[in-house]
Amino acid sequence: MADLFSWISFLLIMYFDVCQTQTLNLAVKKPAWMSSVQASHTVAAKGVAGSRGTSSVQGDCIHTTYGDMSPWFVVDLLGQYSVHKVTIYNRGDCCGNRLHDFVIEVYVRNPSRCPSAAFSLCKNYTGMFGSVENVVCDAPVFGRFVRLWKPTVINTNDVLNFCELEVYGVKKDCQRFRFLMASATRLVSTAIVSSTALSRVSCVQQCMLSGACVGVNYNSGTRECQLLLRPEPSDTVSIDPNWVYYGNDLC
Repeated sequence: MADLFSWISFLLIMYFDVCQTQTLNLAVKKPAWMSSVQASHTVAAKGVAGSRGTSSVQGDCIHTTYGDMSPWFVVDLLGQYSVHKVTIYNRGDCCGNRLHDFVIEVYVRNPSRCPSAAFSLCKNYTGMFGSVENVVCDAPVFGRFVRLWKPTVINTNDVLNFCELEVYGVKKDCQRFRFLMASATRLVSTAIVSSTALSRVSCVQQCMLSGACVGVNYNSGTRECQLLLRPEPSDTVSIDPNWVYYGNDLC
């Protein structure tokens, strides 16, 4: 009976060990989104473009809408890392005082799709931010999604406004991945690789071995295994009893 319960638990939450190390900027050109967008040239992608330009006028920066009283920015690292530092480039052509009193949080699960997702605190930054700073986490924190949230807003003009956010961390030797299951559910994404797998376990193993996969959809009837490579904020969710999802994008 104990073995049966262990097997059921394994199917609900799959764990795999993957050995790899990476110390480059993990955020550059990764999927990003934010609580609101002021204009077409201030979208979230500007905050992880890798340009390090600091002019909003020239399209280098992100900018939430005026009146957003709890602005935030999220980047998906497309992998689970031990994050130890975040480097931020503030706006240089104007309004650098807007970046102040913010929190950097790291999540295993997508905080936008899972409001109940727990976070680990990297840093509670108090005071006014400079032109560029390395914000070192109080302690290394593990996760895939990094969120910069500005809970203290002075007035409706006090938007979230910066130009580049870089995330530095590592995948330590044999770091453990945790994939959660959502039954009768499929994440509909354009960035997938389809194959055949005899079981859910082998489908998830294919994902782990690929080195570029962050979740799977598996159809137990057709044995189709869909490896999810780059989920985007615009992806939709399909409810279908033939599918099961493993990953950290859904609750």
